[in-house]
Amino acid sequence: MKKKKELGRYHTNKKVRSKIDKLLEQNARNVANFGTKSKFDLETQEAFDAAWSDIEKEIEGLDEKMYKVIMKQDD
Repeated sequence: MKKKKELGRYHTNKKVRSKIDKLLEQNARNVANFGTKSKFDLETQEAFDAAWSDIEKEIEGLDEKMYKVIMKQDD
């Protein structure tokens, strides 16, 4: 018998999904604006890395399974 794969809160809780999606959108904005000198540019690599670290921590607190998926892609 196949073992049913457990889904994380991202896939089962609409509020968690919405929060994580907003955090990922923020990260996409940070990446897109890095080095552009726009009002959304974080300007330094240290600030950029700190922002991503904060986003990762928030996602981990919301859904550890989604955090693990993101961390695999971050390697």
